[in-house]
Amino acid sequence: MDLAYEAGRNGPMRRKAPMQRDNHTARTFLVLLDRTLLALSAVTTAILFAWVLYYSSYGLNLADEGLYLNFIANPFLYAINIPPSLFGFVYHWPYQWVGGDVAVLRMANVTFTVALGWILSFLVIWRFWTVGWPHVAVLSAGMASLALIGYSHFRLLTPSYYTLTFQSLLMVMIGLLLADWPGRIHQVLGWILVGAGGWCCFMAKPTTAAAIALVVVLYVVVLRRKSLLPMLGAALVALALLIVTAYVIDGGITGLVTRMVNNAEMELLLGAGHEVPLMFRIDGLATSRSQLAIAVLAAIALLLSILMGATHKLLPSLVLAAVLIVTIAIALLGTDPISIKPTTLFLVPAFTCLGAMFYRKGIVLRIQAPTTIALTITFLVLPHAFALGSAINYWFLGSMGALFWILAVVVFLSPLAQQGRSVATLVPLAVFAQLLTASIINGSILKPFRQVKDLRGYTAVTPMPGGGKLVLAQSFHDYLATARAQARAGGLEVGTPVVDLTGISPSLLYVLETRALGLPWLVGGYPGSNAVAVETLGLENCADLAKAWLLIEPEGQYQLDQASIMSSFGAGQADYVAVATFDPPVFEGAYPNQHKRFLFKPVRLAALAEQSCREARRQRPHSQKWSQ
Repeated sequence: MDLAYEAGRNGPMRRKAPMQRDNHTARTFLVLLDRTLLALSAVTTAILFAWVLYYSSYGLNLADEGLYLNFIANPFLYAINIPPSLFGFVYHWPYQWVGGDVAVLRMANVTFTVALGWILSFLVIWRFWTVGWPHVAVLSAGMASLALIGYSHFRLLTPSYYTLTFQSLLMVMIGLLLADWPGRIHQVLGWILVGAGGWCCFMAKPTTAAAIALVVVLYVVVLRRKSLLPMLGAALVALALLIVTAYVIDGGITGLVTRMVNNAEMELLLGAGHEVPLMFRIDGLATSRSQLAIAVLAAIALLLSILMGATHKLLPSLVLAAVLIVTIAIALLGTDPISIKPTTLFLVPAFTCLGAMFYRKGIVLRIQAPTTIALTITFLVLPHAFALGSAINYWFLGSMGALFWILAVVVFLSPLAQQGRSVATLVPLAVFAQLLTASIINGSILKPFRQVKDLRGYTAVTPMPGGGKLVLAQSFHDYLATARAQARAGGLEVGTPVVDLTGISPSLLYVLETRALGLPWLVGGYPGSNAVAVETLGLENCADLAKAWLLIEPEGQYQLDQASIMSSFGAGQADYVAVATFDPPVFEGAYPNQHKRFLFKPVRLAALAEQSCREARRQRPHSQKWSQ
């Protein structure tokens, strides 16, 4: 009987031992798989970041980037700013710190943006999900890779009002999250950051600054039902910074107000579609059937990986690892089987949230807290606040802030953290963000905005002002090298004032190290382009106009009216002689019909030209005079 008892007691134990070993092995394997997936995600993020940094020294936009560089290099030279942004003053000191090296400036710009995106993503995950800090660090970095998408739309890594606006919104949201944390230090630091971000946003894009101010008020007072006093403190920080800015830039508040009013008037005179009634509009979400299908399939795959990941970890983990490998392949090899378009960046998060509403009879909706609802709504509207005031489609431009959309999903799905699904939910979202980032950036490298196709084929190392170098397409390099050699041979010196009447060549003026008169870019092609050129050149000193050179493209599509603009400062064709002629490269899809450009040198005596300029200004109708 004792033997039977012992056999009965020990028998089951002997049978369970293999099962326990199997369970232990399975758990060890899953832990190893989880760590491997986390490490692979970290490696993917590093590759994406290094990828963009590597191509920071590649390419140069013929038009827009010249505007940014001319303004950043010499912001105090211009009394009018079109677009009505003061971003050049903010980036002027970083430009000087890097010695004018464009490639280094781009790298610093990208690094700062990604760092802000990483901090914001980290705070969101740490606040609403229950995961350890290693997971938070890696997953938030994966999601923050979406911050790189902002540089892919126009393939412009150089700091601009777009990048400053995005950076400002990130700062404001970081501040709001910090202000909600317990502890006096967090709250004070948070509201200071909100105020600083608001000031940066005003410097970048006043329309977005007004929108984000309204968003903060609604978030704090209406949605979160908190005191108005801390927000007033943030407003005081922004006001103090604005007052200091006014005295540094224009000698006082009155001067800054006058500048902003004049900027708005010039913007309306240009007729580029920035009128106030046109700002408040609902644009259509332009998408194709293929992109719609991709969005639906991606949302379904994302939901399946999220909902299956908590119970069946092996298959979702293997699929996610495969997706990360594909992401790395896109970055390293340039092959993209997906080809995601920017507007699709909204559809996938939207379909994901919609599908999650039906999970377990709407558990995600039923246990939402007021904080998560408020923050989800805020993140959803931020991309449109970013685009407010632009003439570009709001969905397209807003997709530069796609990071906010994915963070809206992160906050919206946070009730799943109570179901123990933190890692299972966040890993697919991070991997999805990395895949989208790789696809969008790869497309911008293959087809850079207003440049020769495929940056990977660029080989010509071209010296830039400040001692830096950029790698350009051979045709663009030859154009710039020829223009620089002929201009120097013709007597053009560094710092010489130039009136660009091509309407499209601010980057050439930057490379030649000249001073663009009137505006950093006298843009052509708009109904009021000629009128804006006349008015802004009317603000220049006659002594500078008297010795200014001319750059023209007589048969160009964007050519400004040479005769009327020159007559506004008392000059004519006979007062100049051509010293250089060069052919610009053809950019397929952007500038397919460019023509010869001519650089003219003034031949009149400077005193005579200056007197003629003053006489021309006295004869102009009083309503058109901005200065004498």
